[in-house]
Amino acid sequence: MKLFEMLRVIWINLMQNKFKVMLTSLGIIVGAVTIVLVIAIGQGGEAEIAKRFGDLSAATIYINPDHAKLMQASRDPAELERLTRETLETIMEENPYLKSSMLMLQTMMEATIGTNTDFIDIAAVTPEYGTVSNLRIAVGDNITEEDLDNQERVAVIGNKLARKYFGTPENAIGCTIELRNQTFTIIGVLERKGDGMQSLRPDDTVFLPYTSAMQYILSDFMIPQAVVLARDVDSVDRAIARIKSTLDYVMDDSSLYMLEDAGSRMEAALGSAKTMSMLLISVAVIVFVVGGIGIMNVLFVSIKERTKEIGILKALGSARRDILLQFLLESVGISLFGGIAGVFVSLICLPFMQYTDIPVLFTADGLMLALFFSVLTGTIFGFYPAYKASRLLPIDALNYE
Repeated sequence: MKLFEMLRVIWINLMQNKFKVMLTSLGIIVGAVTIVLVIAIGQGGEAEIAKRFGDLSAATIYINPDHAKLMQASRDPAELERLTRETLETIMEENPYLKSSMLMLQTMMEATIGTNTDFIDIAAVTPEYGTVSNLRIAVGDNITEEDLDNQERVAVIGNKLARKYFGTPENAIGCTIELRNQTFTIIGVLERKGDGMQSLRPDDTVFLPYTSAMQYILSDFMIPQAVVLARDVDSVDRAIARIKSTLDYVMDDSSLYMLEDAGSRMEAALGSAKTMSMLLISVAVIVFVVGGIGIMNVLFVSIKERTKEIGILKALGSARRDILLQFLLESVGISLFGGIAGVFVSLICLPFMQYTDIPVLFTADGLMLALFFSVLTGTIFGFYPAYKASRLLPIDALNYE
């Protein structure tokens, strides 16, 4: 049988059974939609992680307090072994693998900005915070060492806060923020940033000189963290080892603080995103398997109904491979229809995903993978029924009732 004639016969059979084809391909349609959405969600998750850590150097190292151990080490909160500016200076002096460091304490409190009162994020920082976390001033001035030494009541605010409460960053300069009955003057506004290091959201945060915040509005019992920047990624492990050595000397126990580098955090986040994508793809594969079983069952029924047709084709000289190829192509046609329909449905669904909190990023890879799995499913699950049809003896097929 010529290929053109075979394709015409397949087309006629499919058109005569449109409703059956649509029902049979439902599993493939669902599988294709799942694949496209899964790939979009996976790519969106990776893009979100890249965006979140994009401006953060992989050479960044966090020195976070282990609050449980610190409390166990000292029953008196006033005697807690907390990091100080002097401790940080010692770490920098004894560590040739570091190039910058900052001390930071984060909290949230009620603030009065102009005529508005709201709860906002507060970060007490040393002047190096801009270098370490790659934050730049858009308008005005930054916090300086002189501000720390004189405990000046000044503040630098995030871009989003400036636009929310003052309209523009320029309008915010010179205005005041009241925190626990203490007034701080805004001297600078940061460039728009997006999510930053750890839980810090620079666009929504008020940055204060560390000494001023500790003196006027924060509790002496609060425990700061330190963030340091290694000279390069290759120096991170040696820098961490040297920091532990210094903490053992200064505090007698480096285990009171947990050290973690941003590179490991980025790898862990990307690993989690990829693992989630693989789990979702596994679900899509299961859907395809269920759809493939449906195709196989329908083909077996179709072969039963067309047994005499197979006998006539064989009597007219059709080879086994022709019969096999005809039913196999029919299976592939059904699954390909399901794949194409699923792709169109997914393209309709994707725009609605922007109204959810799930990050999605559409790529052509998802469409190609959905079509590939559709054809693969039709080929695998259609082969056995097609093979069984090709093995029928002409006389048995013609005598079948």
